[in-house]
Amino acid sequence: MRFDRLDLNLLVAFDVLGHEQNVSAAARTLNLSQSAVSGALNRLREYFGDELLVPSGRRMILTPKAQQLVEPVRQALLMIRANITTPANFDPVSADRRFVLVASDYAYNVFLADALKVAGREAPGTSFEIMPPDVSAFERLESGEVDLLLTIESYLARGHPQELLCVDEHAVVAWDQNPHCKNGIDKAVFEKLGHAITFFGPERFPALSESLFEEMGIVRKIDVRVSTFAAIPQSVIGTERIATMHRRHAEYFARILPIRIFDMPYKLPQVRECVQWHRIRQADEGLKWLADHIKTASQVSL
Repeated sequence: MRFDRLDLNLLVAFDVLGHEQNVSAAARTLNLSQSAVSGALNRLREYFGDELLVPSGRRMILTPKAQQLVEPVRQALLMIRANITTPANFDPVSADRRFVLVASDYAYNVFLADALKVAGREAPGTSFEIMPPDVSAFERLESGEVDLLLTIESYLARGHPQELLCVDEHAVVAWDQNPHCKNGIDKAVFEKLGHAITFFGPERFPALSESLFEEMGIVRKIDVRVSTFAAIPQSVIGTERIATMHRRHAEYFARILPIRIFDMPYKLPQVRECVQWHRIRQADEGLKWLADHIKTASQVSL
């Protein structure tokens, strides 16, 4: 489709190119060949009379003209998705729609998987893609690539609607035969033993507990670093290590693995898990339907 001689599909390519600043990465995101994305960039350059992206080492940088276009293009695409390509009404029985969510394995294991089972039965034509959390999750929400963001309250993006799903707390887990934990875990034991911790993405985005321990000046011996919460239990089984987890996630694994759960010897803030969506999607009945299912599942599993 063309508007004032501009192929509107090129705006989608520009939005991704502006974010990735790399033709190969943009091609992967768009599921197109590298030559197709290069061709789209050339047509954009011709239309705007500007290079838009210029090589700089292994990446490309935006020209001043491209920088001026990034936000208007993103807002235009969001408006189109929210008000034109997304149906005003949502009928689960007849819906044919793909939802993209950002959620940790904590959320998925504890309640999201159950929510999607119910939603899938109610709306058999829907599909769901779950993306892991990292620092780019907020950019994905802003760009409209992500429909719902599930994360803790302190990590939410500013300026967008949100709803509290559930409240949890931190706990300590250990192998059920760990000789150092027979009488519980106090501060001395906590600081003496090795720990397994979690980080996310190539940027090594820390789990909430890691940020809290750093703020409190609590120094620990870190033995293992893993990229998912679900890898934590296996990281302590058969060892003298311990780890910090959200209690509900720890209880999920304690049903099937030889681990014990202990109270945290330090007073940490509650874990408040929320769901968030873009402010321009407020009237999206499909998102409201899915968010309601997620909220119900998060409370049922308490």
